[in-house]
Amino acid sequence: MGPLATFGSNLVGSAILAVRNFSPLVAGALVAGFWQVLVVFGLHWGIIPYFNNIVTNGFDNVMMPYYCTTFVTSAVLIAILLKNKDKSFRKVNIPATISSLLGTTEPAVYGVLIPKKKPLLISCIVSAIVGGFYGLFNLRKFAMGGMGFFELPGMIDPKTHSMNNVYIALIGIILSFILGFIATMLFWKDDTSKNQVVSNQDVTTKDTLQELIESPLEGKVLPLSEVKDEVFSKGYIGKGFAIEPTKGEVTSPVNGTITTFFPTGHAIGITSDSGVEILIHVGMDTVNLEGKYFTPLVKKGDKVTIGQKLLNFDLEGIKGEGYSVITPA
Repeated sequence: MGPLATFGSNLVGSAILAVRNFSPLVAGALVAGFWQVLVVFGLHWGIIPYFNNIVTNGFDNVMMPYYCTTFVTSAVLIAILLKNKDKSFRKVNIPATISSLLGTTEPAVYGVLIPKKKPLLISCIVSAIVGGFYGLFNLRKFAMGGMGFFELPGMIDPKTHSMNNVYIALIGIILSFILGFIATMLFWKDDTSKNQVVSNQDVTTKDTLQELIESPLEGKVLPLSEVKDEVFSKGYIGKGFAIEPTKGEVTSPVNGTITTFFPTGHAIGITSDSGVEILIHVGMDTVNLEGKYFTPLVKKGDKVTIGQKLLNFDLEGIKGEGYSVITPA
């Protein structure tokens, strides 16, 4: 999967450059509109190298349309926060909103947008609109630095001290908040009460059942709180535990179906035959390895049984790259 992901990333980067040659507006819309989706599949690495333009040209304008996704995501989350009164959900939404404002949208994407589905689509569409605006007005960044609001100083032209790009960025931020908020308020309906009824019915049915969940890895069992990622350690995406593996092998903890297998091989989603959803995430930030050291043995849609091998990974290789191998499940 590693070479395939690399090929896909390069293809994405080449496609964006080709489109930009005839329409910066369309290229900007594509970069921003698909940014969240590309991040999920690890294909955004095909565009990130264009930040090297700052070194070679003194600025970057190829990637910069993505800048609006941070604020569109924040606006969508704020609207959801106003419409969804569930306390447990707010515990996920509030920190995800703060992270988004500071330029890190992964907690929002995985904790809110993907589970809620339609808000992800809304954020992509609005991002495409504002990204097109950034592309049309040739938003530029002249220096690497912070993200979110902290990225604005990098848009000041170091030669002329012009603030034009900062003004363009601020207009885009305003558009992102207005359009993202209004679109979510208009087109997303809070279905918490409906889901709560279904959930209660499920609990009534499943209370009479018991399911044995085996450990998916060999190693030392740790509390989830020791995982150095608040999305897991705070239980935002569910209860569980962590394992410090002693063997680079993941096996199925239940009889069920593979519902998700990330192209980079670092994370597996399984739904048991009785409906229990389990996520196994090998290590922290290992998505950055782009599939290196991971060998998937099954694929999405496969039926699996307890103890069946799902994934082999090079334990020492991952450690050697400086990544933690503590695995939440």
